[in-house]
Amino acid sequence: MPLRVAIVARLAEEDWALLRQVPGVELVDLSDWAWADAAARQEGDPCVRQELARRLEDVAVALLMGPGQPLLAHAPALRWVQLPFVGLEQLAGTPVRERGILVTNARGLNARSVAEWGLTLMLALAKQLPHYLRQQASQRWEPRQAPTLSGMTVGLVGLGAIGGELARFASALGLRVIAIRRSGPQPPPAGVSWVGGPGDLPRLLAEADWVVLAVPATAETHRLIGAEQLHQMKPTAWLVNLARGALVDEAALVTALREGWIAGAALDVFEQEPLPAASPLWQLENVIITPHVAGTSPGYFHQVVALFCENLRRYLAGEPLLNRCDLERGY
Repeated sequence: MPLRVAIVARLAEEDWALLRQVPGVELVDLSDWAWADAAARQEGDPCVRQELARRLEDVAVALLMGPGQPLLAHAPALRWVQLPFVGLEQLAGTPVRERGILVTNARGLNARSVAEWGLTLMLALAKQLPHYLRQQASQRWEPRQAPTLSGMTVGLVGLGAIGGELARFASALGLRVIAIRRSGPQPPPAGVSWVGGPGDLPRLLAEADWVVLAVPATAETHRLIGAEQLHQMKPTAWLVNLARGALVDEAALVTALREGWIAGAALDVFEQEPLPAASPLWQLENVIITPHVAGTSPGYFHQVVALFCENLRRYLAGEPLLNRCDLERGY
C-alpha cells in the first residue's frame, strides 16, 4: 500500500514532476488549502470540511505551505509534517507534540539569501542610501561622507546557518565579527573573534556597531531586545532584524529610534505582518523597512521540494530525516 502524502502547497509543474518520481507514494493534491485566507473561507463550510476529511483519510505525511490547524484536525493518521521555512509558526496551537508527529523544516536552504540581504541592509545604511533616495525623489543634491564597514564590529545574535554565512561575508569585508549562540561559549570559527552564550548579550550589545538578529522565535527569545538592551547599544549602532518580529519590543524600538538611543534600524520582520499603516516605524527616516523578503529567491520552493523528496526517500527506508525539529526548543 503506497504512503499517502498530502501536498498543501501551490507548486510549479516541475516540482510536481519531481514528487511523482518518488516511488511508493500516493500524492494528494491540497493546493487549494495552501494559504490561510482560502482555508479560513472553506473551514466554515460543513460540506468542505467533510470533503477535506475524506481527502485526508489515511494521509501519513504532508508538505505544508499553509495553516496547520485544518490539516491536523482532519488527518488522524498524520505522522510527519515537512515545513517550507525554518519557523514553526504554521503549527502554533496544534497538537503536534501531543500526537507525537515528526516535524522537519527547511533550515539552511535560504541562509545565503538571508545573509546577502543582511549585508545589503548594512551597506545601504552605512552608505546612507535612504538619504540619497529621498534626495532623488525631491531633486536635491546634498553629498555626505559615508564610513566604510571595514574595521567596524558586527555582533551576531545567532550563529547557525544564516549567522555563519553573514559572518563569512562580514569578515571578508574587514569587519570584526563577534557572536552569541544558545549552545554557549566555544572556540570561534574562522573569521569570528569570539563566541559567547546568551548571558554574553550585554557584552555583544556594548561592543557592536551592528547588532544582527538571526535566531529562531522561541519562548527564550521573545522580546529579546527591549528597552534595557537598546540602552546597552552604542548610540552610533544599528539594529538589523532578519529573524522574527517577536524578538523585538517594537514600542521600545520606536522610542529608541526617536530619542537617539541608537542610530537606526533595518527591519525585514515585524510583530504584526503586514506592518500596519498606523505603525510609527513607517515615518522614521532612520529605518529601512522591507516586507519579510530576506529569504525569498527564485527557485527556493524547488529546493524545498527537493529536500522533501530526499526526506520521503529516507522515511520510506527507515533512515533519519534531515532537518528534524526539536519541538521542545521551538526550532
